[in-house]
Amino acid sequence: MLCVAALYGQKATIETSAEPTTITIGDYITYRVEITHEPRIAIAWPGAAAELGQFQIVDFEAADPVVLKDGREKEVIKYFISTYDVGEWTIPPTAIAYYDSTEDTTFVLRTEPIKITVKSLLSDEDWKKIKAITEADTTLAGKEKQIAAGRAVQMAKEKLLRDITAPRKLERDKLFWIGIAVVALLLAGLIVGFIWWRKRRGIPGSIFSFSAPPLPPHELALSEIAALVAKDYISTGQFKKFYTRLADIVREYIENRVGVSALELSTSETMENLRKSNFPLREDDLDIVKSTLERCDLVKFAKLVPPDDWHVETIDMARDFIERTKPEEPQPEESQSDESPEAQNEGGSPQDVEADGKEVE
Repeated sequence: MLCVAALYGQKATIETSAEPTTITIGDYITYRVEITHEPRIAIAWPGAAAELGQFQIVDFEAADPVVLKDGREKEVIKYFISTYDVGEWTIPPTAIAYYDSTEDTTFVLRTEPIKITVKSLLSDEDWKKIKAITEADTTLAGKEKQIAAGRAVQMAKEKLLRDITAPRKLERDKLFWIGIAVVALLLAGLIVGFIWWRKRRGIPGSIFSFSAPPLPPHELALSEIAALVAKDYISTGQFKKFYTRLADIVREYIENRVGVSALELSTSETMENLRKSNFPLREDDLDIVKSTLERCDLVKFAKLVPPDDWHVETIDMARDFIERTKPEEPQPEESQSDESPEAQNEGGSPQDVEADGKEVE
């Protein structure tokens, strides 16, 4: 009865375990400590600097508290420990304090000792060879013999311990390369099919480009003229900059739309290229572009101060040339199915036309 009362009187219990209990030098052991306690109790867990005898704490991992069905809480911490000494060792008992806020008192729990076996990487036969080497020389005594025995052990270990083998290249079987070839063919087929689909749909731009497709030449030229007008070159008296840029916009449009050289040529050479091109240009179109470029040349090269009415006129001439030569927008096809029979026969049936013709004759 006293034992049962003592157990129920405890506000915290502790359990410990270690896995595995038999290791070789350098292996890790998971040392698990579990404390079950009543609420309002704070555990002072030891950190990485805790003393565990022959073992060193490499790392630790603490889990969040878990509330049990009876209202108590369970906290678990895992210590990853290791040692580099061969033999039979014991994880010593460790004191873990906890604070009870209801009684304003600190109590101590103690872990149970756990035995651990640490084995060497050398086999029993290797140790027999080492022992034979160390006991071979019996002529020395005292410290000299101990020193000689230590040297002999070191030499024996160097002979018995082998270096790691050189890395080997893994050989791939035929199925691996066949699979790679099938995947490559599928990807190539998808890429070719996607390119063909884009061309079929007439989608401009590169398939690997993330930028928007380029604007048509006429839209680009009109937007650049609008941007030029917005810079207020005219109001500030910078006529040369304005007309130089306007001429460049018209020449760039000619190269992009008509497909003849214009940027690095004179006005006369540009007009000659336009007349020789296969682009359908009317004579009034040529007159407009010639007048526009000649006005720009007068301001650019002859340093002419243009009259006030030139600015709007020249801009309108450039825009007019672009509008005249831009691609025609596709017209929607007229549906004849919606026409009524009266509309279809509005001009009279073929028989009526033939009859009327005979009457005229």
